[in-house]
Amino acid sequence: MADADQYKECSLYVVQYVPDVVRGEFLNIGVFVFSPQENYLGCLFTDDFRRIKRFHPQADLEFLRELQQDFEQQIDEHSDELESYLNWMGQSFSNLVQIAPVRACLLRDPAAEIQDVFNRYVGARVEGPLPVDTRVRIKQRLRLSFVRSGLLNQPGFELNIPAARWTQPNDTFAFDFGYRPPEIAGRPNGHMKFIHTLSLKRDVELAKVLVYTMDHVRRREPAELTAVVEGTATGEDEAATLSQNILVEAGISIQPVTLADQYARSIRSELGI
Repeated sequence: MADADQYKECSLYVVQYVPDVVRGEFLNIGVFVFSPQENYLGCLFTDDFRRIKRFHPQADLEFLRELQQDFEQQIDEHSDELESYLNWMGQSFSNLVQIAPVRACLLRDPAAEIQDVFNRYVGARVEGPLPVDTRVRIKQRLRLSFVRSGLLNQPGFELNIPAARWTQPNDTFAFDFGYRPPEIAGRPNGHMKFIHTLSLKRDVELAKVLVYTMDHVRRREPAELTAVVEGTATGEDEAATLSQNILVEAGISIQPVTLADQYARSIRSELGI
């Protein structure tokens, strides 16, 4: 496992808003931090739109508001080819949004320290740090724990597992992760264990899809599913409570992402690593 006390060589990309390329005036609006050692790429964008409006009264705020979500989704889609994605990004943005030349930096925990880097180069966010309350952010946090634990390098640990193996040939759904613990006398192992991330309060429909998919999987063979979520529902959020009830009633385990490191260690133990 990676030593959290050691500095890691990272690349820092500052994102600039350049409304007039000819004049060359710009405003720093975001950062990307890339750690090759942990295969981590994080981004953080400003939510201080009044500052942007003062800098450029004609700014398209809807476009700027969507940058965080859009880039998070792109990072997730290119999680297995982050360096190629960064190269493409550096060559593709040259107009309204530009990427400044890469800078080297040393960080102990890039995912945790990206907020400090952002504060230094852009300024504090109006609403504070981003909450881990979207599927993409939950998945990235979980993946990072799996990287640090060495799980992603294990031959028995799979990524993006097609449900079509158990359901229908044209089923496009894929489980985020999965593994099959070895059969050991006296233990109920040997069957498939899937892992999928979702936000309880945002992904009610995905919860239903998971129940439907697992029903079909279990018709073929015994299997388990753990849903890694932002945190257990408290009852105050109706959508989160509904999602949680849907999952639990279908025999799907709930795992808060805040315990991702502990969860990764338990999987290592199951795999006998």
